[in-house]
Amino acid sequence: MGFAGGFTLGVVQAGFKLIGKREKKGGFGAKNCEVNRHLLGDGWQTEACDPSEWSVPDGGASLVFGNPPCSGFSVLTDERFRGADSAINQCMWDFVEYAGRVKPDIAIFESVQQAYGQGRGLMRALRIRLDGLTGERYTLYHVLHNALSVGGPAMRKRYFWVASRVPFGVDWPEISRTPVLEDVIGDLQTLDQRWDSQRYWLDPTWYSHRFRDRYADGSYWVDGHVSLDVPSVRRTLDLRDGVEWNPGEYIHTVMRRYFDTHADLPQSWHHKLDQLKNRDFQIGFTVPMMWRPDRHARVVTGGTMLLGVHWAERRTFTHREVARIIGFPDSWLIEPLRGTSGLFMTWGKGITVDCGRWIASWARRTLDGQPGALTGEEIGADERLIDVTNAWKMACGTVKLELNARWREDIVTETVESPVDETAKGRPRSAETVERDQRVFDTLASAGMTRTELAVQLDVPPNLVYLSLWRLKRDSRVERVRHEGNWVWQRVAGAV
Repeated sequence: MGFAGGFTLGVVQAGFKLIGKREKKGGFGAKNCEVNRHLLGDGWQTEACDPSEWSVPDGGASLVFGNPPCSGFSVLTDERFRGADSAINQCMWDFVEYAGRVKPDIAIFESVQQAYGQGRGLMRALRIRLDGLTGERYTLYHVLHNALSVGGPAMRKRYFWVASRVPFGVDWPEISRTPVLEDVIGDLQTLDQRWDSQRYWLDPTWYSHRFRDRYADGSYWVDGHVSLDVPSVRRTLDLRDGVEWNPGEYIHTVMRRYFDTHADLPQSWHHKLDQLKNRDFQIGFTVPMMWRPDRHARVVTGGTMLLGVHWAERRTFTHREVARIIGFPDSWLIEPLRGTSGLFMTWGKGITVDCGRWIASWARRTLDGQPGALTGEEIGADERLIDVTNAWKMACGTVKLELNARWREDIVTETVESPVDETAKGRPRSAETVERDQRVFDTLASAGMTRTELAVQLDVPPNLVYLSLWRLKRDSRVERVRHEGNWVWQRVAGAV
């Protein structure tokens, strides 16, 4: 039960040899791994059938790992279908039943943290069942973590169920810097929307270079940079064409703005216009939102490609972008999956690659007799709790704030010699920031330009251009307007 393959890739990256893949009937996400054997190795086969028919590899295995669906505890699931008795949790039992036949030294599955917080009794019962099936005594380690805390690209709190026959432990993660969304996918801007491979146009960010793999001829290529073109996405983008949509805003805010501006909604919304007005344009809980480039990436779900609106380009997120946010390198091929049913949902139905690599690395060290020093708090018989969820918050103490200061308007990272206006709110901006804002403003003197065009002409990173434009817009010196199908920035008439 590996879904998109993030856990599988992470385990292989940790040094394990993959010897078998087991999925339920239909093999949801199995093809993602099948077309990426160049990264996973080739000594394994997929079996997509009833779990009772899954075969045991000759000689067994030292590690069994998986991703049983988390919907039994996810807050996105209707509360009537959540809890330890949820029918979908049968997949967790299927996992344990299979592990009981394989008899590994360590068994690990991943879920949401509510599986521990609300389902601890079930987690214990699963471990007891594993003991009974194998005749061995396993210790259950509840490992609470966060993708950011182990070097991953997004804020994604999760839980590992770790049953080990040998003493298991991790070390406290040491993170010096955490990425924001634009650090993760910002260098994919300006690329064509296409399934097949293309060269990058922009240099990698300090973080995104890890996703790029050099080919034999020294070039770098990336495929799968294409978003969904379906009616719901087209309706969302129709709203964006008519009014400003600011990062961090949900669709209902934009709907109200559109209606206040035009006394109407786009034609594509007319079939439900009266209903929307009666509801004050509220259309539900899980709705489109423009993600903020200056904040940590949000959790990728099965619907992210429908709901995640890009902040700089007229589209929702592409397959490649959501794959990156879940930690896949650009060498993880997507183009061969074109036409695969439900592909867009697979990215959010699994684990961040970094988290899989992290837990598997400690599993490997444990098997080598070198577990980490953090073995957790004893909370029951053969039961321990390890919690590194908030390790990212302690990254280099106050230094972390300086490293991320380019996204914070209230932090000064260099001495400011200019006088301070005591009546102004917040702290003064650095001389470098003031000078860059003015350069952006001066460059807009001739004609409207996109942010990418500004970045190229000024030789300034796009994220810093974005912040300058944001400040200039706040001060009513520039505005964003629609021109020939694109959003461009221009000076406000009379602004100096």
